[in-house]
Amino acid sequence: MRYKMIVSYDGSYFHGFQRQKDYVTVQEVLEKTISEIAKETVTVKSAGRTDAGVHALGQVIHFDIANHIPPKNFAKVLNKKLFPHIYIKEAYIVDETFHSRKNAIKKEYHYIVSLNEFNPLEAMYKHFFHSHIDIAKIKEAMGYIVGRHDFKSFSKNKLIKDTVRTIESFELEVKNNELIFKIIGDGFMHNMVRIIVALMLKVGEGKYEPSAVKQIIEGRSRKLVPYVAPASGLYLVKVYYE
Repeated sequence: MRYKMIVSYDGSYFHGFQRQKDYVTVQEVLEKTISEIAKETVTVKSAGRTDAGVHALGQVIHFDIANHIPPKNFAKVLNKKLFPHIYIKEAYIVDETFHSRKNAIKKEYHYIVSLNEFNPLEAMYKHFFHSHIDIAKIKEAMGYIVGRHDFKSFSKNKLIKDTVRTIESFELEVKNNELIFKIIGDGFMHNMVRIIVALMLKVGEGKYEPSAVKQIIEGRSRKLVPYVAPASGLYLVKVYYE
């Protein structure tokens, strides 16, 4: 029987989603807890991997178990055991053809940049940035990201052969002296969102003109944008399916 669950978690407590030797990860904790409840060994698959320190509001997982457990009850028991760093928001029984990663058609990430005075209580959940920035230039630069492009310049993994991705939308919300970058695309490579945000901030500082983003995309070289924004500000907000 296949279960689909929508999961949120505080990434600052984990060394990413994917199971790793000698590190505590979200996948490891979920598999251990679900296996304990189901009384069988369970393997959890996710819509995507998140790096150490990256948070999720809408990660999607699936797994198979032999016995039937009512989804609402399953989520309730899981949340008691996973508290407080992981939370099951929704749980469903789905068709066995459902796959959290392969069936996903697009993902939405948000990245929070705070221009306020540094607050250690928020340091793991926002990127504090204290340079003067030009919002208009950032918004102009963001326009070059939207569309179908080869994002090789924004890929940290040199082994990926297909670096073409489609960015459906890239928006900026300015609220309470914070910048919230909202990006939706059909797929994102390792560190891609964080590299894009880092470049937008460089444009805002005046280190690059907005038009340079187009040249960087066309240049297809990671050396053209050797920056990565911290993991703390990044959130996987939603995974979309047909």
